Amino acid sequence: MKHGVVIVGSGLIARFHARAVKASHRLELKGFCDTYSLASAQKAAAEFGSVAWGDFDSAFSSDGVGFVTVATASGTHDESVFAAVRHHVPVLVEKPLSITLARVDALIAACKTAGVPLGCILQTRFSPLFEEAKRKVASGELGKLTYASVRIPWWRDDDYYTKSSWHGTWAIDGGGALINQSIHMVDWLVALMPEVEAVKAFAATLVHPMEAEDTVSAVIRFKGGALGGVYAATSSFPGRSKMLEITGTKGTYVVDDASGSSRPDSFEYEGHLRCFEAFSESLEGGAPYPISGEEARKSIDLIERIYKSAGIR
Repeated sequence: MKHGVVIVGSGLIARFHARAVKASHRLELKGFCDTYSLASAQKAAAEFGSVAWGDFDSAFSSDGVGFVTVATASGTHDESVFAAVRHHVPVLVEKPLSITLARVDALIAACKTAGVPLGCILQTRFSPLFEEAKRKVASGELGKLTYASVRIPWWRDDDYYTKSSWHGTWAIDGGGALINQSIHMVDWLVALMPEVEAVKAFAATLVHPMEAEDTVSAVIRFKGGALGGVYAATSSFPGRSKMLEITGTKGTYVVDDASGSSRPDSFEYEGHLRCFEAFSESLEGGAPYPISGEEARKSIDLIERIYKSAGIR
C-alpha cells in the first residue's frame, strides 16, 4: 500500500517534492495545500494530476494521507507542523526545520508530546559523497581529526532577492547566505565532527540589495581540540563548487561539488526521493529516519551561534 503525500506549498521547491513523490513506487501524490494562494495550488495540482486545497484542515483530513511534506518559505514552516500535530499526521519539513533555535525546539516538543513523527529534508545527507565522508570519519581512517571546514562560494543575481518577498529577510528566510544556501554543508559539518565548543564570526552584506547577509566567515573550535571554519556566500561570482575538507593525522578527505552554485533551479530531485522513501519506511517500522528534529536542530544551533558572534542576530 502506498503512502499518500500532501505537499504544503506550490512553488519551485514544492515541484521538486512532487517530482520525487511521483518517481517513487512507495508513494502517491494526493495534492497540494497552499494556505496563501489556492489558485497557485490549483495550478500545481493540474500540472501533476492531483488535488488542491486552500486550508490545512481539508488537506490533512482527506482520505489516504500517510504524511505531509512542507515546502513553503522557511519562516512559515511552523504553522504547517502545528497543523500536522493537530491532525496527528507525520510531517517532513524542507530545510531549515525553522529559522531560530527556539522555534525549532517548540516544533520538536509539540511533535514529541503528540507522538507525531517529525523529520527534516536535508537531502544531501543521502549523497554518496556524504556517506563516504561519514565512513572515513567513523572508521578512524583519517586518524585524529585536526581540522574541518566547509566553503560555499556561491552566486545569486539581484533578482533572486528583489523579485522575492522573502529571500534574504530575517522574518521569513531567517537570514541570508548562511541559513539558506549553506545549511546543507553546515549540516555536514555538525554531523561529521564533534560538538562545537566555540565560534568567532563576521558577516556582511557586500553586494546584494537584501536585508540579511550575503557573506559570512567563521572560525570554529570543536570539542577535543580540532579547529575549523565556515565560509558562506552568495556574493562570489560566478558561483563555484561547495567544498568540505576534513583532515587528520592519517589523511584528508575533500569534497568538491559544483551543483547549485549559481542556479537554484538546477538541483535534481533524487535526494528528495531518498528522503521521502526513508521517511515512509520508518513509518512502517523500518530504520528510524536519520534526520529527526533533534538531528536537524544541530545545524540551526551552529548557524544561530555564528549569527550571534557576528552581531547580526
